[in-house]
Amino acid sequence: MEFIILFLIFVILLVVLLKAKTTPPIEASYELIGPLFTPAERSFLGTLNLACDDKAVVFGKVRIADILKPQKGLNRSQWQTAFNKISSKHFDFVICNANDLSVLSVIELDDSSHNRKASIKRDELVELACKNASLKLHRFKARATYSVNEIRNTIFEITVPPETESIEVTSITPKCPKCTSELMVKTAQKGNNKGNQFLACSGFPKYRYTEEL
Repeated sequence: MEFIILFLIFVILLVVLLKAKTTPPIEASYELIGPLFTPAERSFLGTLNLACDDKAVVFGKVRIADILKPQKGLNRSQWQTAFNKISSKHFDFVICNANDLSVLSVIELDDSSHNRKASIKRDELVELACKNASLKLHRFKARATYSVNEIRNTIFEITVPPETESIEVTSITPKCPKCTSELMVKTAQKGNNKGNQFLACSGFPKYRYTEEL
């Protein structure tokens, strides 16, 4: 009787193993989320690029853990806890040196969502992390219009006489005259205009409309 029970257990285990080998693995499927930036972020990015000009390079949606890391001296558990706090968070924009892409400062664009309790807690963590790392953090309020000079002076810490006039740029996104799609700020990668910024239709390659910035 004991032999029969052992034999049945052996047969069941053998069937389970054979079924596991023949069952194909389930492949995860994905889909696009949508534009990388919200309309408010995209509008601010256009003004930010104008403010930086050729002095710096702007990157968006950069993971905090790609710029900051826990300080030395922590044990393994402490290091992992500190890393987990920033691993799933990102900076809205990162300003880098145009020559070597070293990080100069980071920018957070604050809209109404930053008034939420969870967002306030997250902002406090980010500010503390930047302070500990001696990383300059600039905060700008999301609004309908931005001053190029104001942003430039804040980022590069330029002192300007109060009587100096500033240039205001509306955040209304220009449209392509051919298809009414939004025009995006791009940088020429080659040719005589390499490094220069221009406006290009977001419907590319179907529509190849461009114009000077």
